[in-house]
Amino acid sequence: MEKLFAVLEIIVPIFATVGLGIAAKRKTLLTTEQVRGLTNFVTKFCLPCVLFNSCLSATLEAQSLVAMLCSFVTVLVASLLAFRLRKGAFPYHNLPMLFCAQESGMLGIPLYMTLFGASVAYRIGVLDVAQSFVAISVMALLAAPAGSSASPKEIVKSVFRSPLLLASLCGLALNFTGAIGALERIGVAKLLTATTGFIAQPISAVMLFCVGYNFSLARGNRQAILRLSALHFGLFAAAGAVALLLLKGTGSADRFGIWAVILHFTLPASYLAPGFARNEEEATVAASVCSLLTVVSLAVFCIAAIVNA
Repeated sequence: MEKLFAVLEIIVPIFATVGLGIAAKRKTLLTTEQVRGLTNFVTKFCLPCVLFNSCLSATLEAQSLVAMLCSFVTVLVASLLAFRLRKGAFPYHNLPMLFCAQESGMLGIPLYMTLFGASVAYRIGVLDVAQSFVAISVMALLAAPAGSSASPKEIVKSVFRSPLLLASLCGLALNFTGAIGALERIGVAKLLTATTGFIAQPISAVMLFCVGYNFSLARGNRQAILRLSALHFGLFAAAGAVALLLLKGTGSADRFGIWAVILHFTLPASYLAPGFARNEEEATVAASVCSLLTVVSLAVFCIAAIVNA
């Protein structure tokens, strides 16, 4: 009975918050623009603070490096496949956005923190950093005006403008150069982590509320939605299995690293995908694929909660 309630203490708040988001949309308590503002606040301020604090104490052992490499290679291969499929079976401009990034920022990191706490959030955060080089490059290409393409210089600039990447790199730099130790000795480090920790507090509730608000399973284009969802899940699940085998091979895998990989590779496609659509059909398909994969991801999270209770 104790284990049941321990699991419920994790799962019930998650689904209650998602449910509030669904209810807010049905009752039109908030506009889409207001919810987008909440999302921007979290992704541009709260999440970078979480990753900054986590990377300050991160230890990039073999398992983290292996997982990061697997994440990078997977999204690179999947993105190239998506660009190819865009010319044939799925002629959607924004199709590569469904394969260039897992939704670590808006969903994966908050879920992982719910299970294991903010102190080890870097375990899944570094996977987001690894995929960001591909994801931001794809976004730069898709955002280019019709008939043109982004230059390599513009792509590089876009990559290094990401708040999540900048915060992670800053935290890692302070950590591995030993600068954080000097800041601790003069008392600045505590002020820094206290401030960033305070800013990061609303992240889980706000993002899960936004997930619920944006949840959608469109009836039109059902076959394409199901096929794309199956393709996404199959590709990333297979890559996740390979990553776990490689982790086992290093002999240094622990439960934090293992569950970071499992959650990361079963996350939905980036929630930004509908925003790169050039027509209503593309936006609807992308939103529906993200919604369906979110259900799968939350199911995996429930399993993780039961196992780790």
